[in-house]
Amino acid sequence: MMVNRLTSVCMRDAFRFCLLATIIGLTHFGLSAGAGMAEVIAAADGPGADAGAIPAHWEELEDTMVGFSLFHPPDWVVEGQVVSTQFADGARCRSVRFIDFEPPADSGAAAPMQQSFVQVCAMSKLHVGSLDQYMGRVYGESLDQTFTLVELNGPPAYQAKGTGNSRTIFAETDNDLIQIVAAIATSSERLAQRQIQVQQILGSLQL
Repeated sequence: MMVNRLTSVCMRDAFRFCLLATIIGLTHFGLSAGAGMAEVIAAADGPGADAGAIPAHWEELEDTMVGFSLFHPPDWVVEGQVVSTQFADGARCRSVRFIDFEPPADSGAAAPMQQSFVQVCAMSKLHVGSLDQYMGRVYGESLDQTFTLVELNGPPAYQAKGTGNSRTIFAETDNDLIQIVAAIATSSERLAQRQIQVQQILGSLQL
């Protein structure tokens, strides 16, 4: 999956579907520009989900080098890069992931991995420029057709338009350009639970 071009490739480990990081997000719900992230996620996941309710027993992932923090369920594993994008491949990445099912190594594509994750990658603005400079340079005239300007728990961000159980967001800190990729590929029995967890993780993200 190449974030800087409208090109998709499948994730490693025979992921159940391909992530279209530049065009698949959760902004195609009639939301106005400037909508908060909690509103974006609540519209995507349904009225029963509460993006602001972070369970007290959740653990914090804090990256002081980049300057972000988020909370995650204690049984989600903290990792580095879990999905390859053109942006992520040259960036510092931290992620939280939960694997519902991992097929044996010799099972082939018939038994795809079931997993959910939130990945945050950062690249110095000295190399790629500010958020607006990067988005304008990479997407040019297609920017308005590809992304919606939203608020990411306060700071402005660009979220990819589209539908599905994945989302791609670009934001920035004082020193770094940030790409956030979140995705859910699991069974129908676990889908609602994972949607709420991903929503809460994103709702807790602070830059």
